[in-house]
Amino acid sequence: MPNPQAAAGILSLAAYIPKAYHDAEYIAARSETPAEIIRTKLGWNQKTVPGPGDHTVAMGLKAARRALHYSNLKPSDIDLVIWSGEEFKEFRNWPVGPKIQKELGLDRAWSFDMQQRCGTTLVALKLAREMIRGDDSISNVLVVTGYRNSDLIDYQNPRLRWMYYLAAGGAACIVQRDYPKNQILEGHFMSDGSFAFDVYVPAGGSARPMTLEALKQRRQYLDVLDPEGMKKRLEKVTLSNWLFCIDKALEKSGYTRKDVSYLDTLLVKRSAHEALVRDLGLRPEQTRYFAEFGHHGQNDQILSLELGIEEGRIKDGDLVLMISAGIGYAWNALVVRWGAKSEAGGGR
Repeated sequence: MPNPQAAAGILSLAAYIPKAYHDAEYIAARSETPAEIIRTKLGWNQKTVPGPGDHTVAMGLKAARRALHYSNLKPSDIDLVIWSGEEFKEFRNWPVGPKIQKELGLDRAWSFDMQQRCGTTLVALKLAREMIRGDDSISNVLVVTGYRNSDLIDYQNPRLRWMYYLAAGGAACIVQRDYPKNQILEGHFMSDGSFAFDVYVPAGGSARPMTLEALKQRRQYLDVLDPEGMKKRLEKVTLSNWLFCIDKALEKSGYTRKDVSYLDTLLVKRSAHEALVRDLGLRPEQTRYFAEFGHHGQNDQILSLELGIEEGRIKDGDLVLMISAGIGYAWNALVVRWGAKSEAGGGR
């Protein structure tokens, strides 16, 4: 029978970071944006890019193997695989879940792929918890993500300047029924369809198939047709939407902003990051800014967890606030109580 109160915790996690990178000087030499602007105004120094064999799903698999190893589970213990990585991958129209099952020997599992751009992994964690609650046959869920959208960036297109930081990597985690640590609490999610046609790859779909002429016009890359208009519209709603999701997720979990110990977030422009940290009443050491990694899309939240733990920013008993945003446009917040439950609750 379904158990709507069943707990679900993050048993293990891992991120894969390629060794290759593009730094500010490399990008400046190929664009109209000076390196100093990239480092100061945009706020990052370099980004990882794929090396030989670092394909989208391949990088997700590298992280998944580590997450499975860290979990001490057998492949036969995995009941469900959720692919939360990008659609830009080794092959078009290719189901990834079955590939992960095959490579890892997950003979008992079933799988599906899902997509919400850079917000997908938080949705997958929420969904993993709900599926554990709704189906007694599901005890261990493997969430896998890979991201290689750095290939979709044309440095010669100044309309994409704010997206030059798109990088490459993989990440994975295992969510387990009744795991007494790192429990996924509540979340809140919202989206705004008025941004649906602001960012996309113009050619290669059924509406505009890829042609030689489209390639000559560099239509195989992401584009933003009205960057200034999009920026103005986003600036009016992004922070307020994020804070609304944050407050609702915390309220559902029985907490408030003052209880947050660590902000687990994607990479955004440094000024926006600092404003968000300030509004939440946090100190710089209570989050992690990816100046040396770039934006890994849906991988960012797992990468932030891994770095936060390794660097001592996340400790047992901490309340971790995970946030993400996805082109389209969506805003997400999910609360995780790290470590074992404390009688004192999750304060700083």
